Amino acid sequence: MTEIILKLRNLINDILEPRKEYYQMEDKYTFVLTDIPENPTEEDSIQVFKNEVEVEPTNNWSYSLSTNKITFEQDSDAEELIAGDLIDISYSAYKKYSLNEMTGYIRAALTNLSIYGYRTFKEKTNIIFPTPTESEENLIALVASILITPSIKQYKTSEITYTFADDLSKEDKIRNAINQYSKCFGNIMYNGTTENEDE
Repeated sequence: MTEIILKLRNLINDILEPRKEYYQMEDKYTFVLTDIPENPTEEDSIQVFKNEVEVEPTNNWSYSLSTNKITFEQDSDAEELIAGDLIDISYSAYKKYSLNEMTGYIRAALTNLSIYGYRTFKEKTNIIFPTPTESEENLIALVASILITPSIKQYKTSEITYTFADDLSKEDKIRNAINQYSKCFGNIMYNGTTENEDE
């Protein structure tokens, strides 16, 4: 799933951007982030500074994905905050779509592959069964990109260039993409050159 998400982000030009947010400590110990950080559970994905000095998360602060909040602990072992402290938080977030949104579009793409008679994939806890080949990952990402950007006009591979007619519906574009993939014996090589109107 991770590789398909990366391919899909490239296809729709969804770029990972650094974010930095500033707060002045008042009477609260919780700070809501503007965007949802990418991979917030990974080490160093979020950095918190108090008065320009980094504050380690252990026993000091925690992040909640469900609320998108950074909360400073208030026990005796935690970093003390006082009124006037300057808090800045650095993290990276994608410009357009959250991880949950991307996963949802990929699940919808898997459903479309089954509906249009290519193959039935099942997804559980972000693992796809049976495991798609690399070229099938490319097809899944392509179908998901059409779902996100129905106005897509063209995609290119190392072997073919396929241009969609302007009057084709989203469903017809998906059907045609799957048919074209099948004609090429599943040999679509991803090179990140899909084009759409908002590029």
